[in-house]
Amino acid sequence: MARADQRRDDGEISVAELLRETGATPRSLGGAAPATPMREEDTGDGYRERLEQRAREAAAGQQRAGRRIRWFSAAAGAVVVVGSLVLIAVTSESSPQRQAAAPPGPLAPATTPRSTTPAAPKPSPTPIPTVLRQTATSSAVPKPPPPPPAPVETATCVVRFSVTDQWNDGFTAGVAITNKGSETLSPWTLAWTFTAGQRVTHGWDGEYSQSGSRVTVNAESYNATLAPGATVSTGLNGAFDHGNPAPTAFTLNGKRCDAG
Repeated sequence: MARADQRRDDGEISVAELLRETGATPRSLGGAAPATPMREEDTGDGYRERLEQRAREAAAGQQRAGRRIRWFSAAAGAVVVVGSLVLIAVTSESSPQRQAAAPPGPLAPATTPRSTTPAAPKPSPTPIPTVLRQTATSSAVPKPPPPPPAPVETATCVVRFSVTDQWNDGFTAGVAITNKGSETLSPWTLAWTFTAGQRVTHGWDGEYSQSGSRVTVNAESYNATLAPGATVSTGLNGAFDHGNPAPTAFTLNGKRCDAG
């Protein structure tokens, strides 16, 4: 009995014991199954507890086996997925299409097109020999020299313009003309320009005329001849509005005269 209990604890049980515990009736192939006598230990609460315990142990074993199977299946699936990814990566990297589809390098600016051949060095400018520059300069047409300055005209006469009387808006002036040249002037014509807008109102010993500020005096018939070194006098009355400065630029027969 002790050996039978030990076999039950170890999980090993004979066919006869299993038949007794389950109450099954064995059958032979040739005839009717013999009747198995019932044991006291096959009935009662103790027997039911042993059956429930063995059922629980069998269910726990199946659960452990199921967990092992699920874990193995999950590990195997993960290994298969990782292996597939590695195989796809290796195949893609070794494919010519993958190499051809490599991303292009950075684009060059639009103003500088990319060139596969190295740019040829720019030729250095050829220096012009000094001899050639000197030859070109020497063959140029020389510039004509500047004309000599015109000689300073020497005055051939002297004119003394003197105001002998003056009032608030008028004046009287005398004009003396001296011939310093070597030629006789016949007839003569004297001219000057007023600088303050003066006006000639009357003249004597000469024919006076005025255009703007320009005054012209032509000789009379009795004093038309002016010999070298001789002096002829004339006079005038005039009016002014803004002062009465004496003129300083005179011409006699178109030539400059000094102011005396």
